[in-house]
Amino acid sequence: MGTTSSFFGGGGGSPLPEPEWLFQKSSYTYTFPYDGVVRVHVVGAGGSGGVQNNGYSATGGGAGGYSRKQFTVTSSTTATVTTGVGGARVGQGVQNADGNAGTASTFVLGSTTLTANGGTGGTRYGTTSKGLGGSATGGDINYTGGNGGARQGQYNDYAQATGGGAVNLFNLTTDGGSFTNAGRNAATGGGGVGGRGGNITNGGYYHITGGGGSAGPADDIPNSSNTSAANSNGGAGGARLFLFNGPFLDGQGGNPIRIYNYSISSYGMTVSPPSTIGIGAGSGGIAGWEQNVPGASVFIAQKAGIFGGGGGCYVGQHEGSSAGDATVGGGGGAHAFRQGDSNPQRFSGKGGQGVVIIEYIERT
Repeated sequence: MGTTSSFFGGGGGSPLPEPEWLFQKSSYTYTFPYDGVVRVHVVGAGGSGGVQNNGYSATGGGAGGYSRKQFTVTSSTTATVTTGVGGARVGQGVQNADGNAGTASTFVLGSTTLTANGGTGGTRYGTTSKGLGGSATGGDINYTGGNGGARQGQYNDYAQATGGGAVNLFNLTTDGGSFTNAGRNAATGGGGVGGRGGNITNGGYYHITGGGGSAGPADDIPNSSNTSAANSNGGAGGARLFLFNGPFLDGQGGNPIRIYNYSISSYGMTVSPPSTIGIGAGSGGIAGWEQNVPGASVFIAQKAGIFGGGGGCYVGQHEGSSAGDATVGGGGGAHAFRQGDSNPQRFSGKGGQGVVIIEYIERT
């Protein structure tokens, strides 16, 4: 993962301070340290993914909203800041449950209030809804967060787990990957700020897609109903100019991970995760049916990069598994499974926390 300094670059005139990332959960008073012009970026917290047993399907959580506004301030100017709390993951003895919603982040300066609402939690079996991105108000720019990926229909036994949505910084589609028609024992990647997680159309068994990147969506799996164990690559990273005076986000979307109990090499399957997910990218989906696979004692999807959505997780019969967590603003991935005991150790991905970012673009 890159550092926050890679987000930003200096401008002309007086040296600009590093942007401040404010994560305090309770409301408090912030005092600006310098005279000048600032951009304030407000990101709501993401919702966690849903959990579903018995081979049914669940959806990822929605990302928090995004609001941005420019202000002229002095070193005595104060504002009231509240940052949202990400939706807690569900699991630990829970056979089926909707995810938890994230809460709003707010920034109040004088008569102006920027609000970035939290994303809703992902859903379990029995509904056509999914985790929805939070709305935003009050800024010069206000974008609704990416949705969790959609599953096929209200009731199905396809064991689909979708990825969470990403924060929408560029007015793009930043949803988690979705299913159209079938796709059994399968999972999709989380969204990235540059595009959605990979979609699956007419999918077969153990199809998995990657997460969206900072500069583009993940690859899809189209019309592949007769193909087993297909997968797609994560979205590209590093090409999109970022908003905060900086050159670009560096996140390539996470590739999918597959673990199965036989013929691992014949399907090109992987039991070790790829490298850490970069800034702005979603994590890939993870799926498998584990029995005595070396190195596969735990199924844990990777955490998403900052602002990205967590990947979905499907597991056939295994305890100790988790969908992808979001870190900042994104929605957590969903978890679907077929078999297990009455106290399953299986978890959806948690929603990313909200943040307020203070960026000086000019010092006077």
